[in-house]
Amino acid sequence: MSESPPRPPGRPRSEASRAALVDAAYWRVMRRGYAAVTAEAIAKAAGAGKQTLYRWWPSKGRIVLEAFLAKERERIDRPREAAIQAGDLTKFLVAECAGGKPFDAALRFLLAEAQADADLLGAIRREVVEPRAAALRAILSRRVADPERIESLIAAIDGAIWRRLMFGEPLDEAFARGLAALAPAD
Repeated sequence: MSESPPRPPGRPRSEASRAALVDAAYWRVMRRGYAAVTAEAIAKAAGAGKQTLYRWWPSKGRIVLEAFLAKERERIDRPREAAIQAGDLTKFLVAECAGGKPFDAALRFLLAEAQADADLLGAIRREVVEPRAAALRAILSRRVADPERIESLIAAIDGAIWRRLMFGEPLDEAFARGLAALAPAD
């Protein structure tokens, strides 16, 4: 007879609590701003304890990042995925810029916090930067033959987006179209 592995101490993690915490993190930050929201306020709004939040995430920044990425996927995945499938750089960049607008202010705070939090910085790289670079690589590889040029274009496009984000400049359709014009087909 095989024994089941011992359960870790404390209450088992609840997916319902996790979902409530993610939702509370999103709405609290959207309504009050990142700086004004604490992990304790998120937990309270979700009807959970702060210790429950910290069982799932190591910091306020990580739960907020997860919450914003979940909402972003709900809002732009369909147009973004269609643009990737079609190899349409303009539509992809328009979807990226439009989809991120509600999160711009919070993302600026997350980036600032990430400078002192290696875990959060790594999560931003893995969950924001690398997926966008992979999507750009897939689209650009249909238009541009030179792999080095593709990587340079990814750096230029991503750098321009992050610059605008950091300085609170508009990530609008005109900007997205201008970025797409940097990569004419070979």
